[in-house]
Amino acid sequence: MLFTQSMKRSGLIMLCLGFLLAMVVACSSDNTGTENNSDNNSEESSGESVSLVAATINPGDTLLAQALQAFADEINEQSNGEIEVEVHTDGTLGNASSLYQSVISGDIDIIYSDSGWFAEHNPEFNILGTNYLFTDQEHFESIVNSEDKLSYFEDLLIEDPGLKTVMYAGGLERNIISTFPIESVEDLEGAEMRSGTGATELEWWENLGANPTSIDFNEVYSALQTGVVEGSQNSLDAMIQQRFGEVAKHIARTQHTLTLGFIVMNNDRYESLSDAHKEAIAKAADIVQPEYISKAFEQAEEDMKTLEEEFGVTFTDPEREGFIEKSRTQMNELAEEYDVVDEMEEIFN
Repeated sequence: MLFTQSMKRSGLIMLCLGFLLAMVVACSSDNTGTENNSDNNSEESSGESVSLVAATINPGDTLLAQALQAFADEINEQSNGEIEVEVHTDGTLGNASSLYQSVISGDIDIIYSDSGWFAEHNPEFNILGTNYLFTDQEHFESIVNSEDKLSYFEDLLIEDPGLKTVMYAGGLERNIISTFPIESVEDLEGAEMRSGTGATELEWWENLGANPTSIDFNEVYSALQTGVVEGSQNSLDAMIQQRFGEVAKHIARTQHTLTLGFIVMNNDRYESLSDAHKEAIAKAADIVQPEYISKAFEQAEEDMKTLEEEFGVTFTDPEREGFIEKSRTQMNELAEEYDVVDEMEEIFN
């Protein structure tokens, strides 16, 4: 009898212990599940860190390099610090050609580039190397700062060689510096003028009536000094940096070119980003692009003052209609050659 009661008592204790053990296991499972869910939520809420490399051949103190750096900083800001863009200036990662090849291969993520390099894969870009595409600042900004206005060229780059246009930079004007005053296009008839090696620039000088000679940029100063050439076309800041005003005292403010530069990204790298990070890049461009293009136009006035006061250069405002007429002939001929007349009229007219 005592044995039976003891057995019953022991069984009851074991039952209670079993019930308590089950409760502990259940609670432990719930806590584990909660902890796992917490970890999952933490992973979902924390953004992925992205490191990008950007490069340009432009010196760090130039406006174009500063625009690239400002773009990088703003991307970091818009992504809440998740995207870090390391910017290399002064050609430290290679010359223009190697930077172009590196962004195509993906060894570099982002570069600033003149449009001329893109003609290697799409000859239509030669059109952007012609003069008087833009008649003034308002015309330039109405095209560059308008969404999809340059989508024809952007689509070409995505298709081949696989580059995504993420921002535009530029607005710097190019003028003619010479050893003689220029009041009209007729004053260039027979003049010996320096040209780069590109066929587009050589043909432009010929259309203006000049005799172009291909001379390396680093030799322009001595060529002007010795009379090998009588003039050259350059941006105002380049005239200052290279001190051309010491050997040529006249600048015709033709404004034949308003620099259109592309900041492009390897498209595969771009597409690998999250939608949030793509949006951060787009927002950064919307902020930085108009600001630095506006600064470029403001810089022209400062550069003119520097050239006048430090170098004693005299500016002329030549009659531009003749320059525009002869210059646009080249653009129209290329548009016909590449069968893009309608596209160019829609963009630039």
